[in-house]
Amino acid sequence: MSMPLRLFSLLLLLCLLQGCASAPAVPKWNMQAVQRISHSAGQNAVTYFELGKFYQARGQLVLAAEAFAASIALDPQQLAARNALAVLDARQGRLEQAATALLVLVRDFPEAAQPLNNLGYVYYLQGELAQASRLLDQAMARDGGTALARNNLQLVQAAQLALVPAAPAAPAVTVAPEVLAEIEIINGNGIRGMAAQVRLRVQARGMAVSRLRNQPGFRQERSQILYAPGHARQAGALRLALAQRGESMQLVAVASVGRGAGIRLILGRDQA
Repeated sequence: MSMPLRLFSLLLLLCLLQGCASAPAVPKWNMQAVQRISHSAGQNAVTYFELGKFYQARGQLVLAAEAFAASIALDPQQLAARNALAVLDARQGRLEQAATALLVLVRDFPEAAQPLNNLGYVYYLQGELAQASRLLDQAMARDGGTALARNNLQLVQAAQLALVPAAPAAPAVTVAPEVLAEIEIINGNGIRGMAAQVRLRVQARGMAVSRLRNQPGFRQERSQILYAPGHARQAGALRLALAQRGESMQLVAVASVGRGAGIRLILGRDQA
């Protein structure tokens, strides 16, 4: 290879190596913050309202308030921006200012649920629970206000309950345990052995049977449980233990059963 040709090859290789070692240029990205919209012919009340919501969602409450105010200036009779600005005032603790603005909105838009709900919530924050409850009830009756108004009303009701003084605890009353009475079983239907069968069922319930006897003439149509004072609970338990199909046995309170028994069970023909 001749000298000029070799020199040319070396120069070409050097250029290639330098090209591989060079890093590509990094492009510059220019980031610009959202600018506040100045008044111009292409902007309207809706534009400023949407801008206010944008700022509010990002916590830029001062800019949001200015945007809502600009929207109201372009359309003073609207609901959206006026309501949003009142809510913003309430959020920043200016409850009186918010309540005043919302009262006007409720007057101007009597069928709208939103200002009723918001005013009710402001009253709740102010501790005016009766007024808050009344307005939230009205908001629930309006179309579109049910869910949020119901949640706010639950807050109000919980606050109202918290203000109700607790009733003083009633003094404890000691009730003496009922002494089990002995049971007298009378066969009033004439079926042989029925009183003895019932005695087994009664004793299986832990109740004592004092004696068995027959009723003269066996003319008892409906079974009865007669009980002396102090034995009403046991008489009820006895009726439950002997419950069969049809009507339950009749409970009859008497002054005394006699012969040492506290309960008398008369078996009638309804047990046949």
